[in-house]
Formats: sequence, structure tokens, C-alpha cells
Amino acid sequence: MLEALYKYATDHELAVKPGFKHKNVKYYISFSAGGKFLGFDIVEEGTPQPLCPDIGTLANGKTKSNIIVEKAEVIFNLPEKKKDGTFEYKREQKQSFYIEALKEADKYDKKFGIAATGLEEQIEDIREAFEKIPKAKTSDFVSVKVDGIPLESSKGYLEWWDIFRRTFDTKKKPVVESRCFITGGLTEPVKTVSPVQGLSRVGGHTKGDSFICFDKDAYRSYGFEQAANAAVSEEAVTAVNAALSELMKQAPLPVAGAKSIHWFSEKTENDVTEFLDYDFGLGGDDSESDKNEEAKEDEIRVRKMFEALESNTLPTMPQNRYYMMSLSGVNGRVMVRSYDEGTYDELCSNLKLWYNDLAINEPKHGYRYPKLFGVYSRLLKYSSDKKKLSEKIDKELSGIASRIVYSIYHGTPLPDSVAAKALAYIRSDMYRSTDDDQRKVYIPDKTACQIIKAWHNRKYRNKEDQIMDHLNENSPSKAYHVGRLMAVYAMIQNKALGDVGSGVVERYYTSACNSPALVMGKLATMSQYHLSKLKSDNQGYYVFYSKMLEEIMLKIGTSLPKTFDLKQQSEFALGYYFQRSQAYTGKKTEE
Repeated sequence: MLEALYKYATDHELAVKPGFKHKNVKYYISFSAGGKFLGFDIVEEGTPQPLCPDIGTLANGKTKSNIIVEKAEVIFNLPEKKKDGTFEYKREQKQSFYIEALKEADKYDKKFGIAATGLEEQIEDIREAFEKIPKAKTSDFVSVKVDGIPLESSKGYLEWWDIFRRTFDTKKKPVVESRCFITGGLTEPVKTVSPVQGLSRVGGHTKGDSFICFDKDAYRSYGFEQAANAAVSEEAVTAVNAALSELMKQAPLPVAGAKSIHWFSEKTENDVTEFLDYDFGLGGDDSESDKNEEAKEDEIRVRKMFEALESNTLPTMPQNRYYMMSLSGVNGRVMVRSYDEGTYDELCSNLKLWYNDLAINEPKHGYRYPKLFGVYSRLLKYSSDKKKLSEKIDKELSGIASRIVYSIYHGTPLPDSVAAKALAYIRSDMYRSTDDDQRKVYIPDKTACQIIKAWHNRKYRNKEDQIMDHLNENSPSKAYHVGRLMAVYAMIQNKALGDVGSGVVERYYTSACNSPALVMGKLATMSQYHLSKLKSDNQGYYVFYSKMLEEIMLKIGTSLPKTFDLKQQSEFALGYYFQRSQAYTGKKTEE
């Protein structure tokens, strides 16, 4: 894992020299060549972050700060309001450290001395000007310009900085070299690993989280202290942190309380993991007015890539490997919730298998595939309120989201809880109370049925009872045909009586799915009344449905089980779905 991240950093030229870090500078204190304060230069949004000196966790204490680029509250020693209404200046030592460091660097670059003097002599004017900047925050990063030149862009101070940063460890022991866990070379291991930013939305600390840390005795061995338990060189761990930071910037929005990152060992234009962020087959999406041109172009590109995968024309990359991690933050530490790697070609093959397992062919619309977020939404407790789905996913699916992704990427069975949750969603959806303008034909949610089909076919991959992507009148599953029978009973009632409010579906669907022997006989009796009405009203429908009932009952036989297990419930739901959806292929077909 660490080696792969290190290689990504070096391949993409992300590795930076130890003692430096990219920082999001918001404002520059501008001084003239003579040291006069000119005002603040506001950095435009999207400006590349400059590489700046950084002393790591030492800056979190009360006495030291980073030089050149620091938070406004440190550079200006901004006051904090106390409970009694008075103000307290708590960062005098950090501010003093900042200014004194600039004075030392003056020996190598005179602009540093000009900045230090300007801050000392004009701090009140600078502080007052900062407080007038709209929306400025005390935690914003601030740097300094002298005569229009940012101090961090200077080359003269670099020699001094390399010496200066090494003076902080006053208890330095004789160097004992160890093998670096990342590169394998002999190195003087760092004592502590600098934190990495990017996990604040998933439990991470605002100051960053450490990827490698040992602060408890239980995590130490053989008398080693701190990060010496997993020896890494400063250069290597800086590269790893740079790779993590870049990958987290590229990552999609967090899902289920974790941020997912991925990368490849070789560069590729065909990042097939993008498929999971799109739904396919929803005609007209490319022209939606609420999408900007860039989003439309991305969707068209991904759709073309998907079509290439389906037609086996996507270029193969046998040497390429993928790496995926799911991350969150806990108490200032990075938690790796899942890690996965494999070959690119296997990934393509398993993604194609995923869509084949999801496939349901609708007579009117053909094949349509949901995005991963849509799959997650059908595993939640049903609610007509579609707002805050992300929050509900975080709360309800944090335990199985990573297992679903693993199943997709490896072609393995889905957890049984996936089928149980999808079945519960269907029952709740079909039983919901609706307003008149929302009433519709009671057919199970298609995406939920696709999930159930994928679960079933993956769990019973080598069995004979694979669920087809269309109605299978010759299925060997009795539960499948019971679902079909239930659908026909509902259609007969609807043809005979119209919309009766609480009908067959509302009253008996769940019971038929769980305990068929208890209710199917009663439904058969009720259907005879409905058929007799059809016989008098419409002889054609009477003959049509009578033949359909006869065909299905021959497949079921003379006995029914008292209860259906999870597998049989899934078959029942799919049998009902396929039979019901086929009824709406069009009037001509029905006749």
C-alpha cells in the first residue's frame, strides 16, 4: 500500500522535498521595497497552492509556528474574547517565533528582514486592515510579499531553512539507521509523521490526520518509540502524504462516512471506475438543461467507454494494476476502512459482470443501469422524503457499503443483508399511502429488483436457477411462479374492478411473499369472482387471463410451502416484477 502510494507520487511528480508543504494561501501582506505596508493582496480562487516551509506538528504547540505562511491568528496575534467580555492575546510566543525566524533568514535574503521589520513596526495597521477584509477568517493562511514578490518563491533562504529546521530536536540521539518500510533503503527514521489534510468531512481533524502513528504502548514493540515502530524516511513519507492529498482532492464526495480514493500503476484514459457514478440507458440525459457543458461532455465520454466495455472493444492493459482505499478520520488518525488491489483487466471483467447481473430488459425501455448511489438509496429504510439521502446512507450503510464495492470489483456474492434491505424497500414502497395524483400501477421498484437479481445470481452463480433478464416462463423456481401468480391476480382485479384503493397488492403482497400457503388459496377464490365479472364484461380478457392462470398453476403444482426463505422471497419478488412489467408492453401485444 505505502509503496504503491510512493510510486504514484514519484510517477506524477508530487513528491516534495522534506520540510515543505503545499498551502492554500488566501491573502498576502504587501510591503514596498522600503518596508511600507501597502495593504492586502487577495488570492483568486483556483490559484495553484504554493510550496511553503513547514515544521509539521511542532507548529501545533504554543511556542513555535511555521515561517512565511501561517494562519492570520498567529502572524497578527489576534485576540480571543473571554467569557467575561475581555480580550486575551494568547499567541505572542508563536508570533515572536515567526518574526525572529524571518530576521534570521535575512542573512540569506534581505526581503525577509524587510518583512520582519514591517510586521514589528506596523502590526496595528496590518491587523486593522485584515479585520476589514470581507469574509476573512482568523484560520486563513497568510503570506508576505515584498516589492510584489512572495517570500516563499525566494531561492536564497532554502540553504538556511534546511539548517534551521534541523535545530528543533535538542534531544537528538546518535543516528541509528533502519530499513524504510516504504522504499526498503537504509534511513534515519522520522520520529513523527506529519498529518495529511482532506478527511475533515468524514471524522478527520481540521489540522489533519496522521497516516502512521504510535502513541500507545500496545502499538509499540522491542522498545522502539513513536514512528520508529514502522521506520520510514522523511522523504518517503512526505511523498506518501503528497499522494494521499492529491488523490483525496480528486475523490468523489464521501459516501457512508468514508472517502474513497483510487489510482492505477500505469496511466490510462479509460478509468472504468467512473461507471459507478453514472446511470446508463436513461435516454435524453445528455441534453438536460441543468447540466453544464463540462458535465455533459463527461457523461458522453463515460457512456462511450461503457459501450466499448459492453462490446469488448475497450483496450486491455494486462500489466496495469488498480489500487483502492476507503478512508476516514478518527482522533487525529487516518483509518483505512478498506484496501483493495488487482489487475485492470480483471476490474473491467468484473464491472461488466456487475452490469450483467443487474440487467433487466424492459419491453419498452430496454436495459437501464443505476449508479451506485441509486443502489445505496434502495437499501435504506423507505421514506417518501428524498432529501438528505447522503446522511441516511452514512447512518444506515456504513457497515456494508465497502462490502458492496468489494463484491462489484471482485465478482463475489453480495451480503445477504443487501437482499433483505432491498426486499424491505419494495414492500414499503408498494404499501405507501399515496395521494390521488401520485397513484400508479403497483409494480416493484426496478432498481430494487435489479439489486435482488444481482444478489441472487451472484450467490447461486453455479446453480441452474439463475434469474434471467426477462420473464422466464420455464423457471424451475416454484417461488418465482408464485410471484407471477400474485401479479396475475392483481391484474385480474384491476381489469374487473378498476382502482379499488386497498386491493390485492396492498392487503396480501407481504403475506404471499413470506407465507404463501396461508393466502394464495384465498386469492384464488377471490380471483374467481373477478373472472366471472370479466366473463360478462369482456370475454377476451376472461380467456386471456384464464389461460395465463392455467399455465402458471401447472408450474406451481398442487402444494405450496408454508414459508419462503430469503432466496425464495427474492425469486417471488422478481417473478412478480417480470410478470407485471410484461403486462404493459402495449395494447397491441396484450391483445
